[in-house]
Amino acid sequence: MRQENKRKNIPELDRAVLDNKKRKALVELCEKYKVALREKDPQVIARLAAISLHKNETGTPFFVGEHLLETHRINWPELSITDSESRPVSLQTEALWLHYLNKADGHPLEGRWVNLSEIGGLFYQQAFQGYCGDELAEEWGDNIEGLRKICLSMGGWSIPGLTDLAFEWRVLPRLPLCLCYRKPMESSKAWATMLFDASAHHYVAADVAATVGKALADRLKQKEH
Repeated sequence: MRQENKRKNIPELDRAVLDNKKRKALVELCEKYKVALREKDPQVIARLAAISLHKNETGTPFFVGEHLLETHRINWPELSITDSESRPVSLQTEALWLHYLNKADGHPLEGRWVNLSEIGGLFYQQAFQGYCGDELAEEWGDNIEGLRKICLSMGGWSIPGLTDLAFEWRVLPRLPLCLCYRKPMESSKAWATMLFDASAHHYVAADVAATVGKALADRLKQKEH
């Protein structure tokens, strides 16, 4: 007896509902990070994460750290985070800082660039290369000087001798990220990849590293050129 295939009516996902769920989950995650951090000594947090510890006029401590050349203040013990103009940072940036502060163990930078798979991200590596390196190479092609200008405008500094173009950013105090770019040749297309210091897994989980790399790649693709 032949069975007929019936098309199921699948309601369209409500984007606003999904975004609200993601935001709620991120808020809850931030609260978990804050609870864990409050059990630690602020001086230890500052030392392991390579951020500075200060006190305000009432003697209350606060941290100061750099995120992609932006100065952020992390208040203690509420752990609210503001920019240089005292405005709250985005929820995503707050979550990144809190994750970093929780995971940081003070391990020194190793000065060796590796791909995502070598810092625990083997599962993510192929997709990460596709939406970061491959898309950047497709976007910029042989316009290497245009890409150089964008990298400089975004606060990156050039690394000579690595590839045709290489730039480094300090996403967080001990989380550097490197873009390597090779211009197209007669027999090959342009090629790009995002790399991390080999110590990165001491400061962020692999999925967070991938998110950071994608955010930077997206900014490089969205600039007018």
